[in-house]
Amino acid sequence: MPPRTFALELSRTSSYVCQSCIASIGRARSNPQPWLTRNASSAARAARRQRAPTTTKQLEEEQAQRFQEALLREAQKEEPADTDQGPAEPLAVNYFNEETEGQYRQLRDGAEFGAVSGGIDSEISEAINDLEQKMVQTIQMLDSLEKVGGSEQDKAEELRKQFKKILREKYKGKTGPEGESYGVLRIPGFSGVRQRAVANLNSFLARDSVVKGGVPKPKDLFDCWKYYSAARSSLATQWSNVPREVWDFLWMVLSHQGEGVENPNRMHHIYVLAKDMQAAGVVLRDSQQLLAIEAMFLEGWQEEAIEAWKKAVVTIGSKPETFKGYYELGVRMCSLHGDTDRAMRAADTLLKSSESPNPRIMIPIVRALAAREENVEEAWEVYRDMRALLGDTMQIEDYDEVIACFLAVNHIEHALQAFVDMMFSGPMDIRGKTRLPTIVGNHFFLGKWLKRLIGAGDLDGAYKVVTFLQKKGVAASPIQLNGLVGAWLRTETADNIEKADQLAWAMIKARLDFVDLRRRAAAMDRPIRLVPRDGEPTPDDYVCTTRATVETFSLLAENYSARGLHDELEELWTAFELAELGPNSFMINQIIKSYTESKGPQEAIDFYEQMTKKRHVRPDAHTFIALYNTLSVNRVVRRDSKLTADDAVIGRQFFQDLVKMDWKFDSVDEYTYLPRTVLFSMLKAKDHAGMIVAARTMKELFSYSPPEQLLIELAAGTATLRVQSKRNMDRIMEASRLIESLIRKHTQVFADLGGDPAKMTTQEKDNQLCAVFEELVLVKAHAQNAERSAVNNILAQAAEEMGVFDIVFTRDPAVIRRYRKVMKNKDVEDDVD
Repeated sequence: MPPRTFALELSRTSSYVCQSCIASIGRARSNPQPWLTRNASSAARAARRQRAPTTTKQLEEEQAQRFQEALLREAQKEEPADTDQGPAEPLAVNYFNEETEGQYRQLRDGAEFGAVSGGIDSEISEAINDLEQKMVQTIQMLDSLEKVGGSEQDKAEELRKQFKKILREKYKGKTGPEGESYGVLRIPGFSGVRQRAVANLNSFLARDSVVKGGVPKPKDLFDCWKYYSAARSSLATQWSNVPREVWDFLWMVLSHQGEGVENPNRMHHIYVLAKDMQAAGVVLRDSQQLLAIEAMFLEGWQEEAIEAWKKAVVTIGSKPETFKGYYELGVRMCSLHGDTDRAMRAADTLLKSSESPNPRIMIPIVRALAAREENVEEAWEVYRDMRALLGDTMQIEDYDEVIACFLAVNHIEHALQAFVDMMFSGPMDIRGKTRLPTIVGNHFFLGKWLKRLIGAGDLDGAYKVVTFLQKKGVAASPIQLNGLVGAWLRTETADNIEKADQLAWAMIKARLDFVDLRRRAAAMDRPIRLVPRDGEPTPDDYVCTTRATVETFSLLAENYSARGLHDELEELWTAFELAELGPNSFMINQIIKSYTESKGPQEAIDFYEQMTKKRHVRPDAHTFIALYNTLSVNRVVRRDSKLTADDAVIGRQFFQDLVKMDWKFDSVDEYTYLPRTVLFSMLKAKDHAGMIVAARTMKELFSYSPPEQLLIELAAGTATLRVQSKRNMDRIMEASRLIESLIRKHTQVFADLGGDPAKMTTQEKDNQLCAVFEELVLVKAHAQNAERSAVNNILAQAAEEMGVFDIVFTRDPAVIRRYRKVMKNKDVEDDVD
C-alpha cells in the first residue's frame, strides 16, 4: 500500500484529526439525496471559505486559478473584478506522511510535503509558484497604474506592450488549418502523481511541433488521442477545468482529414469527444454539431442521429454557412438508413437552392434505391437526372460509382448500360436486347470493362460481367480470365482463392473438352458437336467456354507450390499433359520444387531428367536454381559428411547441364540470383575447386564478376547481410576486413605494374574482383600457400568433370560463342554490362 500524505492545520479551537480518519468517515457516511440538498447563499459560502482549513494543495490550486484569471483579463483587457475578501491570513501548518500502517513522520516544511505528495521537485515547484506570483503581481500593478491616469497610464500602456511582446515570443501559440489561432493551451487544477495522465496531455498541448504550419501530422493525430483518452477519466471529475480553447484545439486535431494524412478512427474519436464536451456543458458550434451527428450515425446510433438532424433544421439548416452541409449530410444518412423518400426531399431542397449544389449527392440515393428489386427503375431514373444535371462535367469516377451500385445488387444490364454511356457519347440503349450490338458485343469491349473493374478491385463485379455477357454470346478471352484469376490469388484471402481455383478449373475443363472433341473429330469423317447429357448444367447456369492456356496452369501451379499443396499440383500436372499444350519451364520448375518437398530430391532430379533430356523441354535459370536447392546442403540444418560429398559431385553435374543446355537469361534478377546460388551451394559442399572453375566459366559465358557484397557474404559464410544477429554481424565485420585487405593487396600490385588505381577501367575492376574471389577461395580451402602448379592441376581436373575445360583453360572462342548465355532483353543485357 503506497504511503499516504496529509496536512494538519493547527488552530486555537480545533483539535487534531488526521486525513485518513476523515477519509474513512467520509466513506462510511452515505451521500445525501440530490433533491434534499440546497444551494447555499453567497454569504454562507464566503463564511465557510473563511473558516475552512486551507491545505497547500488548495493554496496552489487557488493561486493557479488566480493566475489563469489574470492572464484571461490581460488577454481581454478587462478590469480585475473587485473582491470583498482581503488577503488570506497565513496559517501555521504541520505536515505528516504515513510511512507504514499506523506510523507517521512529520515533514520539515511545505516543500517536502509537495515533493512527497505531488512528485515534483521542491525547487521546481517553488520556482513555478514564484513565477506565477510575479506575473500576477505585474498584471495587478499595470491595472493600478492605468487607474491613476495621466503619465502613469502612458507608462502602464508601454509596459503592457512589452509584457505582451514577451508573452507572444514565449508562447507563439498554434494555428489550425482554417486559420484558427490558439494561445497557451493548458488544463489547470490537476496535480499530483495520480494526475500524471493530465500532465502528459498538457505536455502534448505545449509542444511546439503540434500542428506546425497549420496542418496536423499523423503523429499529432496519434499522440492527441493517446494522451486525451488516457486523461479522460481524470478530466471527467472536473470537466469545468478544461478551457474552451482546449476543447476547440482537440476537436481541430482529432477531426482533421486532409490530403496525405490518414485518420482512420476519425469518426469514433469525434463521437467520444462530442460526448465529453456535452458532459462538460460546452456548446458545440454548428459545424461541430454536423460532424458530431455524422459520427453518431456511423457509430451505430442511426435513428438517434437522424432525429437530431431533423431537430436541427431550424438552427443549422437555415444558416447559409451550414445549409449545404446540413442537407448533404441528411441525404447520405437517410439513404444509408433506407429512408429514400426523405433523402430525395432533402436532395430536392438542396438542388433547388442557390447554394451551388453538387448533383453528385444523388449517388447515395441511386445506391439505396438499387438495393431494392422493386426500385431499380427508379434508381435508374435518378441516375439519368444526375447525368443530365452534370452534363459535360460528369467524370469517369462518377460512372464507376453508378456502375458499382448496380453490380453490387446483380443488376448487370443496368451496369452495362451505364458503362456504354461512359464509353460512347451518342445515345445507345442496349437494355432488354437479346443480342448486343456488334460495337458492344465483342471481347475487346468486354476486356476494357474487365480491366477497369479489376484495376478498381471490384473482382466479384468483374466475374458477374463475365457470366452475364457470355449468356449474351460474348465470351471472354483467356488472357482476360487469367487476369481475373491472378487478381483473386493475389488477395490471398480464402474466399477469393477458392473462386480463382473454381474459375481456373472451369477453364481447364473447357480446354479438356476441346481436346477431347478435337480427338473425336480427327477419328471421324464428318463434323460432330457436343450435346448436353443428363445431369449437366442447364443453359441458365454458367458454364465457362473460355479455354485454359499455359498461363492458367502456371497461375495455379505457383499458388499450389507456395501453399504446399503437392497432391493438387500433381493433379494439375496430369491435367496439363492431357490438355496437350506442351510442357514449359515454369510448370517444370514448380513440379521440381514440389517433388523436392514431398517425394524427395531424387524424384525431382528424375523428373527434370525426363522433361529436359527425353521430352526436350528447354529449361531456364529458375530450373537450375530449383535443382541446386535439391542439394542437402541447401535443405538440411545438420550436415552429413557423406551427403555433402555427394552434393559436390551432383553440383558439378548440374553446372555441366547449366552450360551445355540451350537457354537464355530473361531478367536481371535471374542474372543476380543464379550465380549466387551456384557459388554458395559449392561453398557449403566444400567444393572449392568447383567454385573457381564455375566463376571463371560464368565470367566467359555470362560476363559475370562477383560483386564486393557477394565476396563479403562468401567470406562470412552467410547468404545475406540482412540477418542482424550478433554472430552474423561479428562474422560480417571480420569478413569485411579480410576482403578489404585482399583488395588493397591487389590494388598495390596493380600500382606496382604501372597502373593508376584511381583510373581503373570497368574491365580492370572486374578482373581485380575475380582475382580477389579466387584468393578468397584459396583462403577458405587453406591452400593460399600451395604451389601454383598443384592448384592448376586440381582446377583442370574439376573443369574436365564439369565439362568446361575448353572454356576455362583452352578458351576456345567457338565453344564460348556457342554456349554464351545472352539475355533475351537487350536493354537488360546492356544494364548488366
